[in-house]
Amino acid sequence: MFKIVFMRFFYCLFVLSSLPYAAFSQTLDRKEQQSTYQLQISRIQGTITVDGELREETWQTTAVADNFWLKWPRDGAPAPQQTEVRCAYDDQYLYIAVTAFDTTPDYVIQSLKRDVGYWDSDGFAVIIDPSNSAVNGYFFGISANGVQTEALLSSGNDEMDRNWDNTWMVKTKSYPNRWTAEYAIPLRILRFKEGQTSWGINFIRNDLTNGLYSIWARVPFQFEGTDLGWTGALKWADSPKRTKGNYNIIPYVTAAASKDYEGHEPWKTKPNIGLDAKIGIGSGLNLDLTVNPDFSQIEIDEQIVNLTRFDIQLPEKRTFFLENGDLFSDFGIPPIRPFFSRTIGIDNDGAPLPIIGGARLSGNLNADTRIGIMTMLTGKQGDSPTRGYTALSGNYRVFGRSKISGYFLDREEFDSNGGIQRSQFSRNAGLELGYTSLNGKWSAWMTHHRSFKPEISAQNWWGNSGLQYRVRGFSWLTDFTHMGENYYADMGFESRIKNYDLVRDTTLRIGYNFWFNSLSYQIFPKNKASNLNLIAFGADIFQVFNPNGSFNESSNNVNMELNYKNTSFLRFSVSPNWADVPVSFKFDDEEDLEKCPALPAGRYQYTSAESKWSSDSRKTVFFGLSAAGGAFYNGKQWQAGAEITFRFQPIMNVALKAQYTQLDFPSPYCDVEIFNITPRVEVFFAKNIWWTTFLQYNTQADNFNINSRFQWRFRPMSDLFVVYTDNYAVENFGVKNRALTAKLNWWF
Repeated sequence: MFKIVFMRFFYCLFVLSSLPYAAFSQTLDRKEQQSTYQLQISRIQGTITVDGELREETWQTTAVADNFWLKWPRDGAPAPQQTEVRCAYDDQYLYIAVTAFDTTPDYVIQSLKRDVGYWDSDGFAVIIDPSNSAVNGYFFGISANGVQTEALLSSGNDEMDRNWDNTWMVKTKSYPNRWTAEYAIPLRILRFKEGQTSWGINFIRNDLTNGLYSIWARVPFQFEGTDLGWTGALKWADSPKRTKGNYNIIPYVTAAASKDYEGHEPWKTKPNIGLDAKIGIGSGLNLDLTVNPDFSQIEIDEQIVNLTRFDIQLPEKRTFFLENGDLFSDFGIPPIRPFFSRTIGIDNDGAPLPIIGGARLSGNLNADTRIGIMTMLTGKQGDSPTRGYTALSGNYRVFGRSKISGYFLDREEFDSNGGIQRSQFSRNAGLELGYTSLNGKWSAWMTHHRSFKPEISAQNWWGNSGLQYRVRGFSWLTDFTHMGENYYADMGFESRIKNYDLVRDTTLRIGYNFWFNSLSYQIFPKNKASNLNLIAFGADIFQVFNPNGSFNESSNNVNMELNYKNTSFLRFSVSPNWADVPVSFKFDDEEDLEKCPALPAGRYQYTSAESKWSSDSRKTVFFGLSAAGGAFYNGKQWQAGAEITFRFQPIMNVALKAQYTQLDFPSPYCDVEIFNITPRVEVFFAKNIWWTTFLQYNTQADNFNINSRFQWRFRPMSDLFVVYTDNYAVENFGVKNRALTAKLNWWF
C-alpha cells in the first residue's frame, strides 16, 4: 500500500509542478545575445611581452569587456568585484589581457598542478568558439598565480574535456587591489575558418575569496557558464589567417622493473619506446596517431565500494582515447554506453592486452558537421587473439542547437595467420535524434541502437526517448528505455542485463524496460543577511519492468540540500526501494556457500537514509562527514564516512578519505564489514614539478595499493615521470606485485 501511495504522489507532483513554469519560457536567440555582448579585437601595436604587467600601448587603447554579472551563487546583479578584459592579435597569437580587481591578495589556490583545481581556486577563464556555431569550442583557464587549465567544450555536454593538451603562454602578477594576467594563445592550435569575422567568446571570473563566480555575457542560472549557446561575440576587423605547421610529434622512452610475487616470478626489466603524433588537417580536423602506446604514467583507478548487484563503470584515463572523446562516448545514457574505450586493450577477464597502435581522425568538417574515425589494433596474449577495433561517428546540427548523430562499431578477431575469423565479429550501430530549444530550456531525444553477432537476430536492440525542461530554480526529466536481452555491447558498457546466479553458477541475460524521472526545485532566500545561497529539493524515481511487463525493481530517492554562502553544504536523502531479484546473490567474498549462503531470489523491500556535511572548501583545512543506515535487502546497512584536507598553500595538499560499511544479515547469512581508506599527498616543488602519492586500503577488493608518481615538466608539454606501484593482500598483508617505471616524453 505504501508503495502505491508513494508512486502516485510523486507522479502527480511531476505533472503539477511543471505547469507554473511555462511562464518562464522567455526567448533569447543567439543573434540577440551577441548583439548585446560584443568585443572588438585589435591588431597589436608594436610588440607584446607576456609578463602579466599590461604596460604595452596596445592595452591602453583597445576595447574593454567589463560590467561582469554574478553567475553563482546568485545571478542577475553586477559582480561586486569587477573584471576588465582586452583582446588583441598578430599573425601568430591571440592575446588576452585581464585585470581582476580585488580587496586582498590572499587568494585561494588549491593546486599548482596543471589542469587540477581550477574551479576551486581564484582564477579566470576565456571560452572561445571560433566557428561561432555553439557546437564546440575551447576553454583556457588560469588560477590567480598562473596555473593553467585547457579543455575542449562541446554542445550539450556540461563536462569539459580537460584531456586536450596544447602549448600556450600566460603570466600573472599580483597587486594590493588587483591581479592581472596576460595570455598568448597560438592561432595554430585553434581550428577556425579564414574569413570568419565573428567568433563566440565569454569570460568567467572565479572570486573564491568571496565565494562568487561572475561572467561577462550573461548565462541563465540553470546552465553552466561554459555553455557555448550563450557566448558574446568577438568582432574582427580583418579575420585572422590560419598558420601552417600545426603538428606535434611526441616520442617516448620507458624503463620498467617489475616483480610478480604471487606467481613467484623473478624481477623483470623491460625498456620500451613509442610515438604519438598530432596533426591538424584543414581548419577543423585533428589526426592523432599512436604506435606502441604506453600508459604507465596514468594515475590508477580509485577503488569504490560497490553495494549493487551489477558492475560499475570506472572512467577512462588514457589520454589517447580522451581528446574529442565525446564524439564516441556520448552515445547512449550513463548506464548504457555502446562505446566505452576501456574495452580496448583488455581481454574478456579484464586483464590488459598490448596495444600495437591506432589512429583517430576527429573534429569539424564544417560549422554543422562533426566526425570521428578511430581504429586500434591489439596484440595476441595468452588465449586472447589479435583484435581490431573500428569506430565511426558523426553528428549534424539542425534547428540551431539540435543534432542528428550516428555511429558504427566493429570488433574483429584475427587468427594466427592474420586472417579475419568471420564467425567472431561483434558490431553495433545506432542513430540518435536530439532536440534542444534555442534558449536551452527544452530538450527531447529519441534513439535506436542495435548489436550484430553471429546467429543472433532477435531482441538485439535497445532504444530510449525522453524529455527535459530546465529553468531557473526548476528542472524536470523523464526517460523511457527498452533493452532487448540479446543486445551485446562488446565495445561498450551495459550495467544490468547480465544477472549472475551464485547457486546455479550461471549468468542469465534478462531484458528490461525502465522509466526514469527526476525533479529538482530550488529556493533562493531573498534576505541578503541569510547565510544560505539556496535550498534545493529533489526526487528521482527509477522503475524497472521485465519484458513481459512484470515488476523488477523500484529504486527511488528524495533529497534536500542546504547550500551556504561559505561553500559548505548539508544534504539529506531517503531512498525507498523494492526489488524482485531473479537470481541468488551475496555481498561477502566467502566462496563456501554452505558457510555463507547466498541471499535467495525473491521480493525485497527496504528503505535507507543518508546525510552529508561538507565544510568551507576555501579554508586551508576543510572536511566532510557522512552517515547512512537503514534496511538493506533482508538485512541492515550502516555506513560512516569522513574526509579531511589540509592545504599548505602553495606547496602541499594532504587528503584522507575513510569509509566504513557494515552489512548485517539474519542467520544463516554472513555479515559483511568493509573498510575503504584512501590517503593522498601532493607536493608542489614548482608549477612544473609535482609529486603525488596515493594509498588505497580496500577490504572489499582485498587490496592495499601504493601509487607514487613524480612528474617534471621540463619544457612545455614534455615530461619526465617516475612511478612506483605496490600491491598487497589485505588479509595477510603479503606482497602481490611491485613495479618501478621511468618514462620520458618529448613534445616537438
